[in-house]
Amino acid sequence: MKNIKLKYTDKGYSYIECTREDCFDWGGVGICDYCNKPMYKEVYLIFILGSAYCPECFNEWIKRSERDEEDLYLQKLNHKKWYSAHGFDVGEYK
Repeated sequence: MKNIKLKYTDKGYSYIECTREDCFDWGGVGICDYCNKPMYKEVYLIFILGSAYCPECFNEWIKRSERDEEDLYLQKLNHKKWYSAHGFDVGEYK
């Protein structure tokens, strides 16, 4: 399991930054789940979306996302297990 820093958006949504190679390790193909383009730089794995985004799509999502308390409650219950299922041991940093 790879140790990685868990991060949060300003709306409170958790994400991690990882690599394309990490995608391959969990069975992904290194393609952005939003724009469907290959990801060569960093990859943003986002629990609440259940998706991996390229930097450009991640930044666009940050701009348009809105805080939702029900989503944050779901995140609190499950996000560490979800990241673990993708091969990451996340530490809490907020």
